Amino acid sequence: MSTSGQAKPKLAWAEVSRVSLADAVAMLWSERSLVVSVGAAICALGLVAALMAPRTYTARTELLVRMGDEYVYQPMGGGAGAGATPEMQAVVNAEMRLIGSGAVVRRAIDTVGLATLYPDIARAPGSDARKLAAAERAFAQNLSVQTAPQTPSIGLSFEHRNPEVAAQALNALVAQYLEHRRDVLVGGEFEALSQQSQTLSERSAQASAALSAFLTEHQIGDFESELAALAARAGDIETQMLDAQARRTEAEARAGALRAQYNAEPAQIELYTESDARRDLVAAQMERETLLSRYQSDAMPVREVDRRIAQLEQFLAGGEPASIVRRGANPVRQDIATQLYGMEAEARAQRGREAALIQQRTEVRERLRAMQALEPQFRQLARDRTILETNTSAVATRAEEARTRSQMLGRATDNISPVEEASVPTQGRSLRWPIMIITVLIAGIVAIAAGLSRGLMRRSFPTPSSAARALNAPVLAVMPRQAAAKNVNRGKPTKPAQGKPALTLVEGGA
Repeated sequence: MSTSGQAKPKLAWAEVSRVSLADAVAMLWSERSLVVSVGAAICALGLVAALMAPRTYTARTELLVRMGDEYVYQPMGGGAGAGATPEMQAVVNAEMRLIGSGAVVRRAIDTVGLATLYPDIARAPGSDARKLAAAERAFAQNLSVQTAPQTPSIGLSFEHRNPEVAAQALNALVAQYLEHRRDVLVGGEFEALSQQSQTLSERSAQASAALSAFLTEHQIGDFESELAALAARAGDIETQMLDAQARRTEAEARAGALRAQYNAEPAQIELYTESDARRDLVAAQMERETLLSRYQSDAMPVREVDRRIAQLEQFLAGGEPASIVRRGANPVRQDIATQLYGMEAEARAQRGREAALIQQRTEVRERLRAMQALEPQFRQLARDRTILETNTSAVATRAEEARTRSQMLGRATDNISPVEEASVPTQGRSLRWPIMIITVLIAGIVAIAAGLSRGLMRRSFPTPSSAARALNAPVLAVMPRQAAAKNVNRGKPTKPAQGKPALTLVEGGA
């Protein structure tokens, strides 16, 4: 049975269970006007964009990296690890990070000028900080920093619409990088050490003032000398006191012995006994001696004197005549008394000396105990001052060494050497062909998608096979779309004709 004009199929191609490649091609062909129009419109837009794409110029330079003194490890204290150096690849990586740092980029932008480098950003509304941030992002996008493994070199390239600006910006970047790396790797150490030295000097002065105030408060000139002098004085006083005690004991003992001798000796003794006969005998003997100087021994005067001498001797030989006895003070007792008085005076002097030494010992011990009580505080203050002075001297020496080293490194040949300055590029690079190729691909994809989408939404079947699969019935006849439309309107069937096919379903037997 065939369907008449009163019954129109309610199924669309989208309801076909399976769509073959031939069906898709047929659908695109049926919607070729839409596919061509969409593809042509997108291609036209892409062509306009490609023609408007600016031409960019790339300036290039290369840096040669060598190991410098700034990478040699110099410890702050001691010598452990001194002279150690990192690996060359680590040095290259550090230099690459330093090249692309924000500080170097900002300096390069300031050197070239924001209006010269990015006039669009300079004319844009907004604050200077926002403009500078936008310029930094654009500069970082146009900058390329590359290196090869195990190669001590860094390749730099910068893209810009103006070839002269590209070369100028790249050369400014290299110059600012060389200056900035010297400040970072070398110059910062001297400032830090100088500031630390000044801080330590102030603390050392405060420690010295505190120590001086402490000594003034306790009336101490030189703590160490005074403490040592007190200790020596205490020992000397102890020695002198023992000597005084020994001398006093000795003097008292000698005084006791002398007193016993003094008491044992008589106060007076016989000095001598004298008689007239003996005196006459002595006088006669002396006279005889005098006469012998003038006379011979047998002279009359001499014989007369001899006779008297003989008579006197004969008289004395008969017994001791009465004589005069003289008595006086005992000189031994007097000498003992003198020695006794001296020993008693010595004993009294040693007792006084011992008392004075005991008083001195008490005072010295009190002062020594006071000094010993103050010693921990003094040691702490002196230790703080010594440590600060030592550290101040060490840091000042290190700061001076850093300043000298910084000046020497600044004046010496830098270990980062540009192989050559960036020259003005002569050949530019444009994105026209990539834009056109991408545009053609996008146009084809969008046009095919538009054709397939429109074809899937139609309520007709471009091929008999798709109609048979959708209706699950055999196709008995095919007629042109225009003729089918007229027959449906008139209510009369027509024969199939050539042209665009339209489907007419006919019912058949089994």
